[in-house]
Amino acid sequence: MNDTDINDIRSAAEFKGITFSKFQKIKVKTELINCLLAAKVEPACYWAGELICAGHFIDLWETIILYVSRYIHLGNPKLPVYIDMRFGNFKEIMSSGYVGNELALRNNPKIRQLFAEVISLLCHSKKKHSLVSIKIHKQEEFNMSYMASRLKAPSIDFAHAVFKNDDPKELYIAINELAYHICQKSKNIVSACYWLEWILEFETICKQNKEVCLCETRTFAPVLDKFRNDSIWIVWDVILNEAKKKADPLIIKTINALLDMFSIKYTSGVKKRRRYIIYFAMALLTEAVDFSIDIITNKHELEMIVKKINVIYKDIKKNEESPQTDYLFNGTQVKQSSLEKTIERLAKINSVRV
Repeated sequence: MNDTDINDIRSAAEFKGITFSKFQKIKVKTELINCLLAAKVEPACYWAGELICAGHFIDLWETIILYVSRYIHLGNPKLPVYIDMRFGNFKEIMSSGYVGNELALRNNPKIRQLFAEVISLLCHSKKKHSLVSIKIHKQEEFNMSYMASRLKAPSIDFAHAVFKNDDPKELYIAINELAYHICQKSKNIVSACYWLEWILEFETICKQNKEVCLCETRTFAPVLDKFRNDSIWIVWDVILNEAKKKADPLIIKTINALLDMFSIKYTSGVKKRRRYIIYFAMALLTEAVDFSIDIITNKHELEMIVKKINVIYKDIKKNEESPQTDYLFNGTQVKQSSLEKTIERLAKINSVRV
């Protein structure tokens, strides 16, 4: 144990709604976004560390995903591939002895370095205009006469390739319009986003009326089986189908990475929160994309941040709640030491190559 390791007596449940130093979690996430936008690397790493030390890893990934898809998007078009890879690294570390004891991850040097690298990269990635969701007005948008004025597709064949027998027929026209607007003939990102929002809102209305709006199961969705018939997968089917037509390996790889990001800890409730991932995917199909942009442009500075990241954790450690007696302290030390030994053994086993 070194002087930057967190030795805190609080359980994961005690961090509900707050970070390690008892800041409101929602405010920390907002401040992290603000620091990323201002390219303030050290403060951004600090706020990320606050979430890490409280075990709020999914909240941190959600914030990273939001920032990448809403504020960077085409400014660093290959970035989703990197984020997808780093999330894979995170899962590998998690599965090597930390499942059920996520708080212990805060002292793992690889985890600290991983997030330091990600945060530093986000700070220095070129930003584009902030994406803004298109508003749907329920009273107008679902009126048949108004809806007819929005129809631009020259035929009803654009959805034919992806629409399945058990998909809700009420969505066919909207899916057809979306497919048309991301294809080569239209390439209209604004209209494509409108129809995405229309589909999301239609599903909300169905839920409010206690009506079912489920599609035929899509096995390509990397989510739990019970979520594979959510209607959002028809949208992703359209996007993946159009990406294949382009036959551009980089576009296909990036969109697959965005699909993976969209699917992280997926539940039916995350669709609207992650809408900007779909906006990003559709922009790759409709806008001019500069894939010559390097994912990492300041490698030396990034390496320096990663190397010195424990300075941040030493600062956060000042707010830990340590055991009050020697007896409790010793007990905690033994427990942590036992866990660390188990993790080390698992790491050695995983490193063996047959």
